[in-house]
Amino acid sequence: MTAGTESEDERATREATDWLIFLEDEPDDPDLRARFADWLSAHPANRKAWAETAQAYDLIGPAAVHEGAAVRVFEVRDLADEVAPRPSKRILSRRMVPVAGAGMALAACLALLIAPKALLWWQADYITGTAQQQSIRLADGTDVELAPQSAIAVDYKGSQRNIRLLKGRAFFEVTHDAARPFAVDAHSVRTTDIGTAFEVAFEADSTDVAVVQGAVQVDASPSFRISEHLQAGQAIRVGWTGSFHRANADGNEIAAWRHGQLIASDQPVSDVVEKLRPYFKGMIVLGSSDFAARRVTGVYDLNNPLGALHALVQAHEGVVVRRVTPWLVIISDF
Repeated sequence: MTAGTESEDERATREATDWLIFLEDEPDDPDLRARFADWLSAHPANRKAWAETAQAYDLIGPAAVHEGAAVRVFEVRDLADEVAPRPSKRILSRRMVPVAGAGMALAACLALLIAPKALLWWQADYITGTAQQQSIRLADGTDVELAPQSAIAVDYKGSQRNIRLLKGRAFFEVTHDAARPFAVDAHSVRTTDIGTAFEVAFEADSTDVAVVQGAVQVDASPSFRISEHLQAGQAIRVGWTGSFHRANADGNEIAAWRHGQLIASDQPVSDVVEKLRPYFKGMIVLGSSDFAARRVTGVYDLNNPLGALHALVQAHEGVVVRRVTPWLVIISDF
């Protein structure tokens, strides 16, 4: 059934799921909250669909995460309850069984989306959503910039200043203090500041470090036997299986995302698409394995991820970008 012929209930259920995703991603956005309130009061089906969606949320939380993490998940649901309180928990009547069945199906889908984020929220001190960057000034004067869909945990104790990169990528301009070492842990890789500005990033199967100023010491898990000193203009990729590769890096290209650019130099299309995903509020499906393996070089606008996808395929005959819905884009062969 297409969007043009779907019933009011079907439309409302689809939109309620979208709203849950948006509110979960940016719960403190006042404009988003206001638009949600307008949507909720626009049609009786919307309020009903939201109640059922929130009920599904109830079903997944306790089963998916421990109690503390569940509290963070439900903060978003409770935000929406200020506008539309959910029905109190009760034993479902026979009349409600079909709704419960639909709620369970929706819960299964939402669990895949929400449970990992719930754990991330529980661990992180700072976290960004889709297409959202954040600049942070830590207690010691160190500046951190988080890329979209990234998270860090801060642990400053005594003479130690430790950061954990939990997801995504971050750029650090460190206030140097030899008496209090500053280190960033990402997977099995520790990067220790030696008076510097540098980027640390999670990739699909590696941790990447690149230095703009000063120097860093990069040490991996003892079993990897990797201990490398990097200076400005140098980078390293440490694979999660213990391999590593050093390279020179253009300081103007390191963390180019801070300036809204994605710079690709002879990279697989799949890597470029992966870097664009945090900037697109929806799902990007790369449907052509042949195109995914092709290598590209170019500069892409992160402020316009859909335009960047079109630019990516422009020089490749037979490949198209299809926007199926506002939240789903498919890249495929003709």
